[in-house]
Amino acid sequence: MKPGDPFDTPVVLILFNRPHRIRELVQTLRVIQPRRILAIADGPRASHPSDPNACRLARSVLDEIDWPCSIEREFSEINLGCDQRIVTGLNWVFSRVDRAIVLEDDILPHPSFLPWAAAMLDRFDEDPSVGIICGRNPLGWWGSPDQDHIRARFGSIWGWAGTAKAWQRIQAHPLDGDPNQVATDVGRLNLDPLLAAHWTLALQMFRRGELAAWDVIFCLRACLAGLDAIHSPVNLTRNTGIGPDATRTFFDDDFSALLDAREARPLRTSSAQLPGDPIFDRAALMVQLLARCRNPVMAVRLARLIQRGTQVPIHEATRHHLTPFVLADESRPLLEHLAAQGLASPSFDQLLQAVRGQSRPHGTAS
Repeated sequence: MKPGDPFDTPVVLILFNRPHRIRELVQTLRVIQPRRILAIADGPRASHPSDPNACRLARSVLDEIDWPCSIEREFSEINLGCDQRIVTGLNWVFSRVDRAIVLEDDILPHPSFLPWAAAMLDRFDEDPSVGIICGRNPLGWWGSPDQDHIRARFGSIWGWAGTAKAWQRIQAHPLDGDPNQVATDVGRLNLDPLLAAHWTLALQMFRRGELAAWDVIFCLRACLAGLDAIHSPVNLTRNTGIGPDATRTFFDDDFSALLDAREARPLRTSSAQLPGDPIFDRAALMVQLLARCRNPVMAVRLARLIQRGTQVPIHEATRHHLTPFVLADESRPLLEHLAAQGLASPSFDQLLQAVRGQSRPHGTAS
C-alpha cells in the first residue's frame, strides 16, 4: 500500500465508555483513513451512574471522523456485558462483510498493521486451515529478518483480522462434552505439552461453567477446530487498557502493556506460506504466563517445591502458571530477549531477577 492509496478493508471498532481511548484509536487510524468502519458498542450499566454520559461521549467520537468514510453502527441501548456484546456484534459484522480488521478501543496499532493485515487476509483467503490474523507478537520480534508472517496455533485478539467464513466456522465448533474426556479431546490435536495443558484447563473450565471470557473461548474454539493463527514477526499493536478501568486485565504490572508497537516488516515478494512454528507457540505462551505473575518470589518458592517433588496442595491452574519458574532455564532467555528490546520496569526487572536466580545450577546461591 502506497501513501494516499484508498484502504478498502473494513475496520471494526469495539467501544464502550472510554471516550479518551476511542479518540486515541481514531487518531491512529487517521494515518490510513479506512473507507468503511463498523462500530460496536454496549449499553450503559444500570449499576454505574456515570455510564450513560460516558457511553454517549465515546459514541460521539465517531462523529469526529472527517476523512471520506462510511460508518455503520451497531449500538445496544441496554448493557449486554462485554462477552455477549462483542460476540453478537461480530456476528452482525460478519453478516455484512466477508472480512474485517478488528480493534477494541484500548488497542493502538502501528499504522502498518492495517495494510499488513489486509495483505495476510488476501494471501490466506483460500486457506481453510487459517482462523485468525494476529498483529500482536508477545515476543516483540521473532523469526528471520525476511519473514513477513509466522504460522502458529496460539492466537491473540489484541488487534486481529479474520474472514466471515472463518468466524462462522469457529463459532460453530462445539465445546460441550464430558468433563472427564477433556484430555482426550485436546490430545487429538497433537499440541506442544504446554499448549495442551493450557487448553485442557480452559476446556475444563468451560465444561464446568466457569469460563465466560469471549476471547479465550474464541481462541479455544479455533484451536480445537484445528485452525492456525497467522502472526506478524514484529509486534504491531499495543494494549493501553491494562489497569483498573479494564474489564478483566486489572494487573497494573502486566509487562504486556510495555511492549511497543513497531513497523511491520516488508511483505515478501513471494506469497509462499511458511510451515507452523511450534517454538514460537511455546515461547509466546510462556511469556504470557510470566506477564501475569504477581509475586515472583513466591512463585520461585512454589516452583522449587514442585521440582523437589514435595507434596503440597497447589491448584492445577496455579501449577500451570508456575511452569515458567519450574522451567526457568527455558523462560529466562525469553525475558532477556524482551529486556534486550528495551522492555523494563521495576516489576519486570524483579521478575527477571527471580527467574535468573531460579535458573542457576542446583546448589548455588539464589
